[in-house]
Amino acid sequence: MKISIVLGRGIEGCGVTKNSVEWETWLEDNGHTVTVYASKDKKWSRNSSHNIKNLVHVRFDNDDFDQVYEGCKSSDAVIFSSLPSTDHSQKCINNFAKLFDLNVKKVSFQHDHNKSSLRRNAQNLLLDSIEKVDMIFAHSTTSDFADMVKTPNLFDMREREIHLRQPAINFAEHKKYRKPVDQQDPKHHKWVGRTARWKGYDLMFSWHNYLKDIGHLTTFEGIEKSPVFIEFKRDFEFHDCLGLNPNDIDLQDRYGEKATVFSQYINEEMLERMSRCGFGYQLSILDEKFLEKSLEFTHLEIVAVGAIPVFRKEYGDICIHRYYDKPLTELDSGTIWLSNDNMEECRDLVQELSANEELRNEYRNKSYEVYSYYDSKYIIQEMFDKMEMS
Repeated sequence: MKISIVLGRGIEGCGVTKNSVEWETWLEDNGHTVTVYASKDKKWSRNSSHNIKNLVHVRFDNDDFDQVYEGCKSSDAVIFSSLPSTDHSQKCINNFAKLFDLNVKKVSFQHDHNKSSLRRNAQNLLLDSIEKVDMIFAHSTTSDFADMVKTPNLFDMREREIHLRQPAINFAEHKKYRKPVDQQDPKHHKWVGRTARWKGYDLMFSWHNYLKDIGHLTTFEGIEKSPVFIEFKRDFEFHDCLGLNPNDIDLQDRYGEKATVFSQYINEEMLERMSRCGFGYQLSILDEKFLEKSLEFTHLEIVAVGAIPVFRKEYGDICIHRYYDKPLTELDSGTIWLSNDNMEECRDLVQELSANEELRNEYRNKSYEVYSYYDSKYIIQEMFDKMEMS
């Protein structure tokens, strides 16, 4: 099949972009032809974070859009993975709307969780992404987006189904980063994310006080100078290395000291650095109605490259494993579940693990076994099968 993936908001460099990379890889590996069309109308600071091989990156508000339109028109299916925002030009929005009228199979991937995020989309396109497509995939059937889908439209009373989706990665592709346990630094703890409050950087700073007391090293990657950075810099004490390359910084004198904070990263380079750390952190928190069975890509990447995963306990309590059908925290998953209420317990476990290579390897292998059910060979295959049957 010939598949077009359309990123109307552009190359944001976060989970939406990573999703396109994983879909591109899976489609090619399974004999399909894929092109990713991304709007160039708005510049994003993370637009070089990921490598998209079959990319057409053009403005949607001028004649360059013709190649987007013709490419999608000649496809067997078009996947809408993001929509132009309210900040995009009206010409860009109007051109994008034409894609919803094409006589091809049309599929919506909705990544946004809550009302405030949904409101940033051009609203006519958000409605089109519900009413003018053949299938809708989202993280949850109880989210704010799901409420929109279920709201009756007097002019279109068709019943629509939301199909669940979860982020997925190619675990085999990430094995190239994985190191033997004796080549990792058992005292290096790396948080990855961005300057969004729900990513949990505040919890990481609280936890760093315990790590500092036992002489360990904490680094952050992904913190950008967004409006929230003003309060980030006000509230926390750290080595500000936002303008520096992590590969160029000697961290030897920072064990037991302030955390070191780096800015946006190239995904492949961050994964290589993460693979050399003893512990990797993903501390996001979302309301239960937004999750169902979805993890973040960074949850999976930490496991795939071989760091011991340290995830937020509140997230694991409400996220249901897609295969075992239990909350993640009820599984023997080689995961440290961190919260504000159990830091002393987690500190003791970290000290035990950092001194015991055999035990660390057991944790690494357990986590790989449990989270590899989120491999693209399962999730994307299932989603694609549904698309073909629709």
